[in-house]
Amino acid sequence: MPKTSTVVKWAGAAAAAAAAAGAVGAYTLLEPLWLQVTRPRIHVRGLHPDLEGFRIALLTDMHAGEGTPLWLIRRAARLAMRARPDVIALTGDFAADDAGTFAPVLDALAGLAAPHGVWAVPGNHDYTVGIDRWHAELRARPHLRDLTNRAVLAKVGDASLCIAGVDDYTQGRPSLDSLPPPEERDFTLLLAHDPDQAEKARRAYDAVDLVVSGHTHGGQVRLPVVGAIKNPAEREDLYEEGLRRRPWTQVYTSRGVGTVHLPVRLLCRPEVAILQLTGAPRPPIR
Repeated sequence: MPKTSTVVKWAGAAAAAAAAAGAVGAYTLLEPLWLQVTRPRIHVRGLHPDLEGFRIALLTDMHAGEGTPLWLIRRAARLAMRARPDVIALTGDFAADDAGTFAPVLDALAGLAAPHGVWAVPGNHDYTVGIDRWHAELRARPHLRDLTNRAVLAKVGDASLCIAGVDDYTQGRPSLDSLPPPEERDFTLLLAHDPDQAEKARRAYDAVDLVVSGHTHGGQVRLPVVGAIKNPAEREDLYEEGLRRRPWTQVYTSRGVGTVHLPVRLLCRPEVAILQLTGAPRPPIR
């Protein structure tokens, strides 16, 4: 028979392992409620001086009702407003698949406002809930403006800012045909739920400077060294979370506010992104 001390050690080790597993399990349930405000600087070569410091608030993938309480979405909206953004981008997946209506989540976003508008495009899960309902319920709230396959021009001082949006990459029919000629815009911001849309914006005529997106949730569950366990992006080697520079554009992929399928996150906090444009050169890589 094993010595009593050995049995005690085994029992202690098992208890410690169980406690650790329980702590990790509890953390994965708490992390989805732990919003993080990120403040990436977007370095743009040749940025018009009047766009220096321009702030873009990005909220995406709220999935209201699927493990994402409305109070969390209201808090995300308050955190976005606290940054005093110049424009607000909402890039799809507003409600859980079984929601039946977008009214609760859209009402939770009622406090959003920005000098250059609050703009929205749909995501793939919005098609599951009902894309006609999405468009209709958005129209009923004039402060939230539908930018699906549209582009608008705005003056920021003497700079011409183009704010454009596209339909969902997989479920919709995304199009950039509404973009004005490149010579009419100093900077072009594109709202696209899926970051893979950036790979379709490579024509010189498109001249998209920055794509803001979501869809990936940053993987939602990430492991040290390995990263995301699952990434729904086609180019998962490129688009997981954060900023990615491509030869023809830059892409910021947010981890999103909500969760999908399971109400858990690990090493992947929900995100309210406040992007700030700057013409300053990028700091050297060390």
